[in-house]
Amino acid sequence: MSRAGIIAVALLFTGATAARAQESVTGSMLGLPLVIKEGGWARYVGESSEGPLEFVFKVGGTGRHAGKSGRWIILEVEVPMTGRITLQFLVNGDRFSAKNVLLLRMMLPGQPPRDSSQAFAKAGEPNIQPRVLKEAVETIAGRKINVTEYAYPGGISAGWSPSVPALGLTHVSGAQSYQLVAFGVGGDPWKGTAPSAIWPEPPAKK
Repeated sequence: MSRAGIIAVALLFTGATAARAQESVTGSMLGLPLVIKEGGWARYVGESSEGPLEFVFKVGGTGRHAGKSGRWIILEVEVPMTGRITLQFLVNGDRFSAKNVLLLRMMLPGQPPRDSSQAFAKAGEPNIQPRVLKEAVETIAGRKINVTEYAYPGGISAGWSPSVPALGLTHVSGAQSYQLVAFGVGGDPWKGTAPSAIWPEPPAKK
């Protein structure tokens, strides 16, 4: 998920337009199978005109909402001058998609958790089956893993692997691009990273 997606989710809880938030976030919900490994995590780096952003997806425990059970998929991102924002998605089913999110919980530093069960109510669910481009063994973060490459309309492609916890994604290319840089089970997914005090300014236009 790009920085725009992260900020868009935050806008849901600060009174900004929910439609804009839904559009950005659901753009990262590609509907591929979840990879449930207890204590598993994956760290990504996204690129945009505003500079790089590191974030972590983690596999959480199980939960219930409105009589349905689900699994918590946790997104953490370091936001300069704010601290670490945590978004928890209670997902019903085996795929990360808008229609499967029972509850969205947002946690900001120094504030109580905020819940929304309608965060993606109007987002809809695209009835699009991705096309398989190739299957290969790739070396990512020093490990050889099986990766399936999918193509989506609009020039979006994504790599998915059963070895990568949480979303299974190895990379996403398109308007919101990011790539996997580390993954594992247990330990600190942020080890070795140093959050910036501020986000870099976008390069000046010539």
